[in-house]
Amino acid sequence: MSIRTLPSALINQIAAGEVVERPASVVKELVENALDAGASRVIVRIQGGGRERIELIDDGDGIPGDELALALAPHATSKIRTSEELNSIRTFGFRGEALSAIAAVSHVTLRSTSRGATQGWSIESRFGQVSDACPAAGGAGTAIEVNGLFANVPARRKFLRSDPAEAARVTEVVCNAALAHPNVAFRLESGGRMVIDLKASSDIFGRIAEVFGDALGESPLTVIGEAITDDGLHARITGMICRPAHMRSVGRTQRLLVNGRPIVDRSLTHAVREAYRGLAQPALQPVFVLFLDVDPAMVDVNVHPQKSEVRWRTPAALHRLVYRSVQDALRGADLTMQAPDLLSPAEVGGHAEPSWRVNFAGSTARAEVESRSSTTACLLRAGDSPLGALLESLPPRREFLQVDGTWIVFAEAGALVIVDQHALHERMMFEEIRARIGAGDLQSQRLLVPATSDVPPEALARIEILAPLFARLGIEVSAAGPRSIAVHAFPVFLTGRRVEAASFVARALCDDALAAACETAPDSALREGALADVLDMMACKAAIKGGDRLSHAEITALLDAQGSTDRTTNCPHGRPTSVRIDLADIERRFGRR
Repeated sequence: MSIRTLPSALINQIAAGEVVERPASVVKELVENALDAGASRVIVRIQGGGRERIELIDDGDGIPGDELALALAPHATSKIRTSEELNSIRTFGFRGEALSAIAAVSHVTLRSTSRGATQGWSIESRFGQVSDACPAAGGAGTAIEVNGLFANVPARRKFLRSDPAEAARVTEVVCNAALAHPNVAFRLESGGRMVIDLKASSDIFGRIAEVFGDALGESPLTVIGEAITDDGLHARITGMICRPAHMRSVGRTQRLLVNGRPIVDRSLTHAVREAYRGLAQPALQPVFVLFLDVDPAMVDVNVHPQKSEVRWRTPAALHRLVYRSVQDALRGADLTMQAPDLLSPAEVGGHAEPSWRVNFAGSTARAEVESRSSTTACLLRAGDSPLGALLESLPPRREFLQVDGTWIVFAEAGALVIVDQHALHERMMFEEIRARIGAGDLQSQRLLVPATSDVPPEALARIEILAPLFARLGIEVSAAGPRSIAVHAFPVFLTGRRVEAASFVARALCDDALAAACETAPDSALREGALADVLDMMACKAAIKGGDRLSHAEITALLDAQGSTDRTTNCPHGRPTSVRIDLADIERRFGRR
């Protein structure tokens, strides 16, 4: 085929394919135009999920009659004038393609009255064929109707989902706009039914509550933070996040908005998830709404046809801001698991009673405690500090039970508390190892005889990839054959807890996610995530186990050390370390209330 210039109609249809993916794409472009026009009220009405009809009415500045035809023309816009302005975008729509692309694949009627004008104007476009503008009645602002979306491109129309599914996408678009602009009133009607009706407000957190409802769970946490980059650019973050107990298995309830624009950004989402690390199961996703207000020079929003992705000038600085701000909000909250559901009535029917073993540690004689062997005492050594140092300064006797060698039960501040001894000690070991690495104090010991282990060939190939990570931990490993490794040095911290060096290193080499994080990490933040994964493994190996019977002094030392350890509400893997049951709930179960 010979090279030729494409017809204008086909060019517009191709552009529409990039900008207009579905009815929600149309609504997004029209809402952003209304916001750029200074609207204080936006009304959206759809029929058939938006494929049959979309109507948007705003009270913004309006469009003069002599510019209506230009508004529907390709590459025409009032948002920018020079190429320099592309480096500091302060509006939502600016590409100059949206209305033209929409008009190419639908029947568009545009009516507008400029603010302060006495005469309005109207224009139509039938699948790219634009009429002349004519006088029309109407108040200040713009009203646009889009009918028969993709009617002239049946292949595109065929790929649209059901009406309810498309209507749900439109609802999400309007909700995102409402979140970012609480000072604007929004209304959405679908098939004549009211879906959203939000009044203008100055309360951003109130608007979040109106839009998200119960999605954030009980008592969500407020996030506030700010930063200044090395080149003097400002960035500020505000928003709300859920408590770890309200995390979900899917990430659809996550919103990132940059200068009022909803975006998808894997790096910033990663920052949020890293802040939750160790507070919930890894498969769960946090619920959050976060607003980033940044200097426009920090972000390039002209990298995606639908403007859903951005490019950062200083991505590492933004990652740190999000991570630290979310982490500060979590650290400042009481995240102890509440467990009223544990007291629900027993199901009808027989069931076997658990064979729990109860150790009445609270009444054990101190002489007996201190005479017990060093087997359990070594389990509670804090680094190289023996348990004896803790035993010498024990506080007054505390009363508790150890159940089944796993659970520590005691009363505290109007509640019954159940502690998972392994999970709590695992968190303490994790923070201890991390602090030692941060201080450069994780001592390594060369082994007299290298410890060896067989590994798959793909794991053997990862030694070089993981070498920098192993070096930080004091681990020295090399290949000892086509399918085996030899560990020459290992942290003293783990050796003292009888952690087998070769099996530990082999497990790390066989971890696909760990290797991928080290190999593809674009910045130090992801590498720190890989380090935390290894510390998880270390802490789990070093901690006391479920089933280890502890003395009164050992349990006391464990519980007392909890107060000086960060994030002791959850183990590094995210499981809760303790559960609180209000005594009032217990009283209700026994008919005392």
